[in-house]
Amino acid sequence: MIDMDKKEQILHYHRIDGLSLREISRRVGLNRKTVTRYIREYEAQVSSDPEEGADMCLASRPKYPPRKVERSKLTDAVCAEIEYWLSENAKRRQTGMRKQCLKRQDIHRALIEKGFSISYSSVCKYIQQRKAEKRSKPKDVFIKQYYEPGEECEFDWGEVKLRIAGKQVTFTMAVFALCHSEGRWAYLFRHQDNLAFMESHRNFFHNVHGVPHTMVYDNMKVAVILRPDGKQPTESLLRMEAFYGFSHRFCNARAGWEKGHVERSVDFVRGRAFTTRVDFDSIQSAQQWLSRICDNINRESGSIATGDKRQALRRDMECMLHFPGDFGCFDLLQATVDKQATICVKSSHYSVPDHLVGQTVIVQLYSEKIRVYDSAHKKMAEHERSYSSGSWTFDINHYINTLMKKPGALKGSVALRQMPEKMQELFRVHFVDNGKDFLRLLKYCRERDHDYRDMLDAVRQIRMRGARHINFDQIKVALETRNAAPLTFTDSQKTDAFLEIELGSEDVLAQLDGIMQGTDNTAATGRRCTP
Repeated sequence: MIDMDKKEQILHYHRIDGLSLREISRRVGLNRKTVTRYIREYEAQVSSDPEEGADMCLASRPKYPPRKVERSKLTDAVCAEIEYWLSENAKRRQTGMRKQCLKRQDIHRALIEKGFSISYSSVCKYIQQRKAEKRSKPKDVFIKQYYEPGEECEFDWGEVKLRIAGKQVTFTMAVFALCHSEGRWAYLFRHQDNLAFMESHRNFFHNVHGVPHTMVYDNMKVAVILRPDGKQPTESLLRMEAFYGFSHRFCNARAGWEKGHVERSVDFVRGRAFTTRVDFDSIQSAQQWLSRICDNINRESGSIATGDKRQALRRDMECMLHFPGDFGCFDLLQATVDKQATICVKSSHYSVPDHLVGQTVIVQLYSEKIRVYDSAHKKMAEHERSYSSGSWTFDINHYINTLMKKPGALKGSVALRQMPEKMQELFRVHFVDNGKDFLRLLKYCRERDHDYRDMLDAVRQIRMRGARHINFDQIKVALETRNAAPLTFTDSQKTDAFLEIELGSEDVLAQLDGIMQGTDNTAATGRRCTP
């Protein structure tokens, strides 16, 4: 069984470079039958599902054989791990957590737990050597570099605190900086995880409508796996490289100058966007504000030292790789539907159609939503993702079949309480004693792609006609006729019989209006409709 890196190389050579099977087999060092099998698997999924087949194939993980941890000494990976804990100690000392810093024994124990084979004395010698280097280290000299247009883009995380609907929330800000033009883009997320990592790249490539040739990262866990044999890209990074065709470059540990553009950009964008304004109604409005600030920054003219920034930005766009489309940024999970017709994802419950009880479904987990598919890859449900542990999210349409058999359970159901307030009011006022008609209405609207807004508009039209009591049939007629074009007749069609029917209709309408108003309008017309 090949690893994820080999699979990414095979699909990259096939999709991006267009190499033959023989050449791919030679380059990756695998049998041609193995190469053919993975390419055919990819093509089969794409042909069966053109929209998401490529994402499903790239997301599927090969089953890895048990890996033997090799013995190692003071390798680059060990040094990087020690440097991480030393930097963590420095952060804790700055935040008043001096008593919770790791001692040398703690660092050695952490290395052993991660599979590194190194003696305690070697760890002590390295830490002592680093302290001596800091005391006697001369000042560094940095050489300014030139970057080709569209060649490199740097990525980093930042942290920003905002007040959303009056409540303070800490967000992660993903920042991209083009090395040639210093164009900047930033995106807000709730967590610094794999989904945010992939989704930020998808949004950036979509906005610039291109892909830089090389992406530069530091030792962030969402991009780099530190192993005894060196640094390896994560599965998320490999999936994106296979889809977009870019390559990666990792910086050395504690070498922020190797991606100085984005290091400065995090502070610069955060200062421009979230110093004068920190209050927002939602994360969506905060992201809109951040995008507007980034657009303003990218439209600004450069200084005399940096030249024309807008011209450099156009050159960056022209020299990027072709944009292949949006990447499916999701984690692929499996879940079993419980007796309440819900699935549990990350300690939160989400409803699915009740006929799926007991079945295993496929879940696409995004940063702000989840999608549920059955075993035939047919979409069954979609919900806004909840980050509250133990929360329950229901869609009443998933329970219509069950509630039709148990209409008494509708009134007290959580699914009803999670409907929009206007829909709950419609139920309380007109359907509280006839729950089955309310369920029939929901089923009718679902089958004809009418949403809640269409339903409420129909109710509003019925009320404007003076009706006090509303039922299923009235709403059904209003929905069917609300977009119907009015009938028009020519003069030749208006015969004596036609005019007689028209006058009779006016009499009927006048009498109905009088009944609804509590008065008899027939006296005003002098006519009464006879059967």
